[in-house]
Amino acid sequence: MRAIMFSASNSYPSAATPPTAHQRDQLKWRPDFARIRGKIYLAVADQIEQAIRSGLFRPGDALPTQRSIADDLGFHLNTINAAFREVARRGLIESRTRRGSIVSVGSAAV
Repeated sequence: MRAIMFSASNSYPSAATPPTAHQRDQLKWRPDFARIRGKIYLAVADQIEQAIRSGLFRPGDALPTQRSIADDLGFHLNTINAAFREVARRGLIESRTRRGSIVSVGSAAV
């Protein structure tokens, strides 16, 4: 399976501005789907939750679009949509139609 690169920053650093350590960590992060067992959408949701809980994605950070994740992983858009709904149900992200998903302010790194 292919891995996806999540970039959660709200703005991308310009060529003149070097990325911060946090942005470099976000660019290096890859979910591990080599051992998927059970439902794929739950595995995707767990990977997003783990990234939030570890502090990689901070409150207010924008998540990648569902379409970009589906394209990068080769999964159907409905599968990724179900994963985002699950993470939202867990109270970790807020999704708004045509505006994207952001990490909820109430979700703190553990």
